[in-house]
Amino acid sequence: MGFDLDKDIVIFNSILERRPEISRDALKTDLERYYLPYAERLMEIKHHNDSSRGLVIGISALQGAGKTTHGEIMCTLLAHLGHTSTVLSIDDHYVTHEQLNEIRRKDPRFIRRGVTHDIPMAVKNLTALRDMKDGDEVLIPIYDKGAMQGDGDRVGWKKITQKPDIIFYDGWMVGVRRVKDESVFDPKLPGLGKPGDIEFAKDVNRKLDEYLPLWDLLDFIQMLYIPNYHVSLKWREQAEVRLRSQGKGGMTSEQIREFVYYFWRSVHPAIQIKNLAHSKEYTQQVTIINENHDVEEILTPEQTAVKYP
Repeated sequence: MGFDLDKDIVIFNSILERRPEISRDALKTDLERYYLPYAERLMEIKHHNDSSRGLVIGISALQGAGKTTHGEIMCTLLAHLGHTSTVLSIDDHYVTHEQLNEIRRKDPRFIRRGVTHDIPMAVKNLTALRDMKDGDEVLIPIYDKGAMQGDGDRVGWKKITQKPDIIFYDGWMVGVRRVKDESVFDPKLPGLGKPGDIEFAKDVNRKLDEYLPLWDLLDFIQMLYIPNYHVSLKWREQAEVRLRSQGKGGMTSEQIREFVYYFWRSVHPAIQIKNLAHSKEYTQQVTIINENHDVEEILTPEQTAVKYP
């Protein structure tokens, strides 16, 4: 593919400097085992699709799995190989704070963000990027999760002026679909043990049908899958410890647990996310991420269903 592991690794120097937890040797291993074959697969798909349209890749992963780093590495690699790309997050498409408050007035159980996205805007943005022509401009909302005392709000717009060959669309719930058998909402699962939790989880589960027009725009879904999803609590705790050590506040362990459990009630790792990892119909690649954030295995959904039932 025109990439020399020993020579061309320098293109990632700025990423390695910003992320000292990633060693150069570990990155070389991941490039050889994962990133280069993945880039080659995407180029093959694009070659066989309409070459004038951007390829829309959904990246589905729990919070803390490494979506941001994944996007940075892929965009840097693709640029080196002569292809343009851009990364969006489903977080960019959260509703405004005013709209979130309106949702709460109707249903106060939405104590935080979650399954509260501006789906028409997301569809409009991805469609415009996919069909973009030279000279076009696409405006994408900028969402600040720290605004409004952590409630979040839309704070501006970013302009994309370069036609992308590949559009990465990442997020904690990208591609997930409603489960039809609601008996799977078990009070023994974390986040579902308090009165009313399961009813809320079922209501949000039905709301996932609203996302189908957005998921229909995805040409390929790649999951960064964490079978031991409980580790995301530990990752969140580590992030908050760093914030506290820098004098930037940070949540307590109990606050972290309730924060994470709210998102698990909305889209549960053991239910909708696991289903997506095992879906032969909707998911094309499953990358197993271990507790050290390393790429452990690259599997098809069929293989994932066998190894991680």
